[in-house]
Amino acid sequence: MWEKVVVTGAAGFIGGHLCHELVSRGVGEIVGIDSLRSGDWSRTPANVVKIEKDISLFSEKEWDKQLEGADVLFHLAAEKYNSSKTTPDKVMAVNVIATEHLFRAAARANVTRTVFTSSLYAYGSMGPESMLESDVAAPTTLYGASKLMGEGILRSIDREIGLSWNVARLFFIFGPHQHAEGGYKSVIMNNFERIITGESPTIFGDGNQSLDYVYISDCVSALMKMADSSQDKEIVNVSTGMAISVNDLTAFMLEISNSTLQAQYQSADWTHGSIRCGSPVEIEKKFNWHPKKNLGKGLEDVYRWLKEKN
Repeated sequence: MWEKVVVTGAAGFIGGHLCHELVSRGVGEIVGIDSLRSGDWSRTPANVVKIEKDISLFSEKEWDKQLEGADVLFHLAAEKYNSSKTTPDKVMAVNVIATEHLFRAAARANVTRTVFTSSLYAYGSMGPESMLESDVAAPTTLYGASKLMGEGILRSIDREIGLSWNVARLFFIFGPHQHAEGGYKSVIMNNFERIITGESPTIFGDGNQSLDYVYISDCVSALMKMADSSQDKEIVNVSTGMAISVNDLTAFMLEISNSTLQAQYQSADWTHGSIRCGSPVEIEKKFNWHPKKNLGKGLEDVYRWLKEKN
């Protein structure tokens, strides 16, 4: 296993789970970097070297120090422009400018593999067709555009200096320890929290909008495979290929929680009519990755964790 791994966004939902997996695999040194704007070190194992700093504030010398001797870089840190804590300038500063500085430092340090978490929002698609890596990306949000730019930066630096990389376009990742301070909570987290406190779950519009959910352990497995594989310079979806409507998801959640509450419908939002689903064919073929946790078992885990937490 690797001697040293650097994880940006290590105190986040995915980053915390990833760090636990790295510890379990016996990685020698794990350096976790997080601004804690939305992260929480309680998610991260105690033996991870924790650096609390915004990645947009790192100097070239500081990046060189942190990446010295690193085998793998997982770049998960990002600003999402649906959070009350951020601005368009901050999205660009972190997701584009700081990301370029980081990838350039990884090239200088001869990091063996860089894994970058991009997003379904890089596509800009609202369906109904499943999103394919061969689709022309046309992001409609600043966040999505910044993620697509991050992918382009990898290619640019690779061409200029040389860099080994893979990109994971994440779909809707869910699981225990997921929450959002000052931002948009996922449908799963928001409605389970409401059900637990005796409030009716809410559905916007007709509830037929559908999403492709991936359990957190499967997401981490994908990232690990992309770091450890001989496959290089690949951009793949981390998705299941199956989308569930918010109506069916909410009914499933009410069943799992043995609740007699009824969903309350509210005015439609920007997701009305959308089917956001990704094809997993490429990641299955190139990285031999298949999701193992079905949605029902994953929802049970989230419900159990929230009950214990409350």
